[in-house]
Amino acid sequence: MIEIRAATQNDLPAITRLLASREELFLVYPKGRFPFTFQQAQQLYRERFEFTVIRDGDTIAGFANLYDRMQDKYAFIGNVFITPGYRRQGMGRLLLTYMIKAVFEKYDLQEARLSVFADNQPALALYQQFGFSTYSREQRLDPDNQNKTLLHMQLTNPDLDLLPDQSM
Repeated sequence: MIEIRAATQNDLPAITRLLASREELFLVYPKGRFPFTFQQAQQLYRERFEFTVIRDGDTIAGFANLYDRMQDKYAFIGNVFITPGYRRQGMGRLLLTYMIKAVFEKYDLQEARLSVFADNQPALALYQQFGFSTYSREQRLDPDNQNKTLLHMQLTNPDLDLLPDQSM
């Protein structure tokens, strides 16, 4: 059974194991250093809010959180990640729906924001399906010192009733 719930400190070891490559860690948490350690996960857990996991039974299949909340205006959805074995099964859509609803319903903000690398086509396509649009771009260096374009995207006034149901 699929469950989305608040992460706890006890989930952090499993979360660190989800990001198994330097490339995945860069896409999800560009400031992180590979390997993704328990200490890095703890720091994220302390600095961010609405830290959330999606589980299949006892297995954590992914996580996300919110950060950089601007009072009554917006928050960024961050670290959206679904482990490879659970991709293309609708879990990313469920987790993103949960995070969007948190921004607009729980925190009553006007806008959800997120950042995604332009070459991360599956994530970019998902965000565009939800109505996110690009409002700025910046260049970042990846772990191999190659330039990558980071897109900053926003979503305003979504029809929350049209978002997918969060049950599976």
